[in-house]
Amino acid sequence: MFNLFYILFCALTISAFAAPLTEEEASAELRAAGMTQASIDGLDALTKRFFSEFPLVKFDKETTNNYIAKYRTDAENYIKSMPENDQTIYNIYRKKYGLASISDVFLK
Repeated sequence: MFNLFYILFCALTISAFAAPLTEEEASAELRAAGMTQASIDGLDALTKRFFSEFPLVKFDKETTNNYIAKYRTDAENYIKSMPENDQTIYNIYRKKYGLASISDVFLK
């Protein structure tokens, strides 16, 4: 389960905040690239949600699988709901830091 956790961590952001920067540096970089504050806040909320919820389910395989499936769907839906320009910035940022997308990790 640790590997699953690590893979999910790297895959997020979903999370733009998993890059080798502090949260503040990541936010500043995304903002400087032109991402809206609402999208930055949403990515931050997804990351914080994962780190607060995953520890509660990681000890049970079925619960973990269900949580990961729901979180993946929520994260993908959030990213798709961001303005098109923010999605482009997110994808450039993700590639810059070698972060996998949610689909890359879970569809293999």
